[in-house]
Amino acid sequence: MADDHRTRLDAAAPVLAKTGKGPRIAILGAGFSGMGMAIRLRQEGFENFVIYEKADEVGGTWRENVYPGIACDVPSHLYSFSFEPNPHWSRRFSPGGEIWDYMKACARKYDLYPRIAFGKKVTAIRHDGAEWTVDFADGSCVTADYVVSGLGGLHEPNVPDIPGLDAFKGPMFHTAQWRQDVDLTGKRVAMIGSAASAIQVIPEIVDKVAHLDVYQRTPNWVMPRQSYAYPKWLQGLFEKVPLLARAYRGFYFTLLEWRFSAFKKNENYVKGLVRKTFKKHLEEQVQDPDLRAKLTPAYEVGCKRILISDNYLQAIQKDNVDLVTDGVAEITEAGVRTKDGRERSADVVILATGFKPFDILESIDVAGPSGRSLREAWKDGIAAHRTIAAPGFPNFFMLLGPNSGLGHNSVVLMIEAQVNYVIDLIRRAGEGTLIEPREEAAKAYDDRIQRDLQERVWATRCGAWYVDENGRNFTLYPHNVRTYLKEMKRPDFSEYSVRAAAH
Repeated sequence: MADDHRTRLDAAAPVLAKTGKGPRIAILGAGFSGMGMAIRLRQEGFENFVIYEKADEVGGTWRENVYPGIACDVPSHLYSFSFEPNPHWSRRFSPGGEIWDYMKACARKYDLYPRIAFGKKVTAIRHDGAEWTVDFADGSCVTADYVVSGLGGLHEPNVPDIPGLDAFKGPMFHTAQWRQDVDLTGKRVAMIGSAASAIQVIPEIVDKVAHLDVYQRTPNWVMPRQSYAYPKWLQGLFEKVPLLARAYRGFYFTLLEWRFSAFKKNENYVKGLVRKTFKKHLEEQVQDPDLRAKLTPAYEVGCKRILISDNYLQAIQKDNVDLVTDGVAEITEAGVRTKDGRERSADVVILATGFKPFDILESIDVAGPSGRSLREAWKDGIAAHRTIAAPGFPNFFMLLGPNSGLGHNSVVLMIEAQVNYVIDLIRRAGEGTLIEPREEAAKAYDDRIQRDLQERVWATRCGAWYVDENGRNFTLYPHNVRTYLKEMKRPDFSEYSVRAAAH
């Protein structure tokens, strides 16, 4: 594959041009969202599209994140395209590299590589009343009738504002920017953060390092992962009997949908079961009552992301690990000082501090025909009509946009629903036409979403990244996936303004 990869990079980049054979569609990003959009466009007869990817390979999150132990928290048979099942997943929760291989296989099968312009980092998107212009970091630009952002809501690492970040003399890096050139063997390592990526990394490095300090701000609800390998005979059966694989996928979809009740404010059976399972898992793996107390959340189950791991609790009890809960005060030249005044030395500092949600505005300036930027439009709160579009920004769509995140099921399901919905909008508007949500429709939708979110546990303000400093949840969808699929089955065009583009 290396030679094929080199050939792709050396080949002339695909061109997005006016041909009279359909609208020009610029897709940003070659992750699940961008690839899913491209595949469905082709299946629906749209050929005038190009994917613009900042890196030199497809994969998005699963290309970028290569830290030890990376895996998905959604069963692999469900975390994949519905139209491209993979009977050969090795495990219930496959490792990140296997998911990346799946995505590259999809790109090859659906002949996407000739339609991808690699090395194209977007810096600005602006509309002049007639068309979009997309500017890239290399100084080039393209014009398009439609722009579909497949950048998602989480792709820019969150580097916390800790005093002294520049003072540390040793290697410091984020889990999403893992340094393969840094050997942790025999080193004293400081892991700042104890959530999703940390609980995957820690069991993988604990026996390699001399000492590991895990800086925990708040404890997490950690449930047993119960991952297991699929034997070859079962993989073969899934391949020979596709109906069985679909039924297996459907089983997990139904199971995870049932789990959504844990996010409701009211007390219910599912929420009680999660607490009971957590308590049993913690008691079985942690005997020390003081450590157990440090690992027990004080906030409601589901308010922050529920984590799954079979070996994290075991790892942090090893003799060379300290769980530090005193709070980080600053980074020093030689390590980390906590709020109690104690400094712990470190050779390497690893930031397991998550991502900036909907950071599209951090690095990309999006401006509509009026000159108003998306940053200005969102100054009072990030929102998107039907999670995919914003008034004042015609022919601009966001996959995995505001309020389409999930805490219980596969976001690939959300992506597929959004892709089909966007294609319906493009088909309705066509070439030379602008389509955007009406202000009143967008406000009505957002008001309903925000009202419904108040009935969910996330509204209890536990400090989750889901919610901004004003208490507004702009990340998660307030209902289950079935509800979203029903709402996104087809557009109500009365919610949209359609007009001719300027010439």
